[in-house]
Amino acid sequence: MLLLFSTGAYASGTKPGYKGYARGNALITAAELKHLIDSKDPNLIILAAENELEYRMGHIPGSFMVDRPDYEAPAETQNGITGNLINAEGFTKLARQLGINKNSKVVVYDAKYDATRLWWAFFYYGKTDVRVLDGGIKAWKDAGYDTDFLAPERRNGGNFAAKVTYPRLRVDTPEILALKDSPKGQLWDDREQKEFCGEELKKGAHRKGRIPWGKFANWELFKQKANKAEWLSAEEAGAAVKKLGADPKKDQYFFCQSGVRSTQALFTFYLLGWSLDKLHNYDSSWIGWSKDASLPIVTGYGTAPTVASIP
Repeated sequence: MLLLFSTGAYASGTKPGYKGYARGNALITAAELKHLIDSKDPNLIILAAENELEYRMGHIPGSFMVDRPDYEAPAETQNGITGNLINAEGFTKLARQLGINKNSKVVVYDAKYDATRLWWAFFYYGKTDVRVLDGGIKAWKDAGYDTDFLAPERRNGGNFAAKVTYPRLRVDTPEILALKDSPKGQLWDDREQKEFCGEELKKGAHRKGRIPWGKFANWELFKQKANKAEWLSAEEAGAAVKKLGADPKKDQYFFCQSGVRSTQALFTFYLLGWSLDKLHNYDSSWIGWSKDASLPIVTGYGTAPTVASIP
């Protein structure tokens, strides 16, 4: 119980689940997914959050590829910012093309970090019964399960209707700017060290550097070194969160290059039991912030990352 309190997993009456997480049921193991497939559950929908090359190298049988462009909003509708989440109408159309219904059991997997972006999008739009495959495609293959190389036909005809249900899960630049003088929130920069220090500029961004009041929290903090798609135990993840200095009384804001890796951290806080209304993903992230020349940035190692790994 001390661990749960210190990491923020303080949901009243919650018993630790898979890997010790307060919300461990948001993850699913390869064996559990194989059982669902073998049982021919008609409500099961499996989504591969992968690009075409990754998908064609072998995917879980029956899974549908959903790459980032499938659910990204056109840049011209986002003041020129690329990578933002598509609107409810567009997400509804995508979900229905995949055959997703209100009662569908959706499982999302990846090779590294895209699955939580889809999980976050579904949650934002009101579908909360979505699980992430712990270990991703590597765990599936390591278990000796078969893979397919041809895509299944899309089912179409789903009845899921996307509606913004948890609006605070997604925030934009004004709210991040307001954090500069606010003691009520903490901002986490979930990019890698070279991006944080201004040594590397990834495609889509306009300036090198970081938001001055953002604290470094590499998304890899919460993942296994041998498999970037697999989560650490709750004890290990909780230790990382504690070392970061995250305060459960404050709102937690996460950003990266385009709001993808940041969902790794947000999802981990969710697993640990942090209050959902305090978890916010900055969708425009560094692409949006760096595009606006009026917004402040800093570079260099003057405030070098103090948390790059856990003991």
